[in-house]
Amino acid sequence: MTDYLMNRSPRCGAKNRAGHPCRAPALRGKKRCRLHGGWSPGAPRGELHHNWRGGKYSRAGKELITGLHQMRRDGEALLAVSLDAHGLSRKLPKSLRRRTHIRRARAEAKAAAKAKEPK
Repeated sequence: MTDYLMNRSPRCGAKNRAGHPCRAPALRGKKRCRLHGGWSPGAPRGELHHNWRGGKYSRAGKELITGLHQMRRDGEALLAVSLDAHGLSRKLPKSLRRRTHIRRARAEAKAAAKAKEPK
């Protein structure tokens, strides 16, 4: 095969019906050829898309769920530490006592209390 510039350019990564990769050259700065969407910027994201529904899989929904999980973990840790401080650590359910973030918070509170004690 002759060494033309086009032959050295990267190829489109799309698969044809037979399962083989497309042999057309990819567009400059893109991974696909002009026939397989190289010119297209893709569908609009978020509320600009015609079929937009805000849900738990949207970026905002995922951020909200992550924040709620963090609030729950902080609340559980605060509850565990305050119960320990008042001598009621047995009131904490066993399922919560086993959780890593609660063990870590209790150990940190115990270490801080030990460091505070006069020697």
